[in-house]
Amino acid sequence: MKKMLVAYDGSDASKKAIEMVIKCANKEDEITLLTVVPAELFESSFTKMLLPTIDLSSVVKSGSFKDKARDSLAKIVREIENNVDNVNIAVESGDPADEILITAKKTNADIIIVGYKGYGKEGRFLLGSVTDKVVRHATVSVMVVR
Repeated sequence: MKKMLVAYDGSDASKKAIEMVIKCANKEDEITLLTVVPAELFESSFTKMLLPTIDLSSVVKSGSFKDKARDSLAKIVREIENNVDNVNIAVESGDPADEILITAKKTNADIIIVGYKGYGKEGRFLLGSVTDKVVRHATVSVMVVR
């Protein structure tokens, strides 16, 4: 039995990672689907600077981003559960790469599966790359799906 952690953010790259899991997983494997909601969405000073007159707590209900993420992952579980018996959902908040690495340790994952968006050198310099950071710092194997 393998324990797989799959990072999912709704991008085409992460959808390809899900497709790869469906192809590679056995019935007895354990899969954890992880979505990370960036804390900056409504808690950062940058967001407050851009939207100073809007009380974001009145616009965004507490937990609504996490609830939407759970709903999105539940749809994927229905796709995977025909191939794998044990599929778990995890929704965390914070830096995506850090949360992927932390969740891999918490779940004792044997492998982390991530999609690669291919921003190029400039994009990685400006944005940083979640995939690059996970590959550099993971203590288990990482499968990067393109």
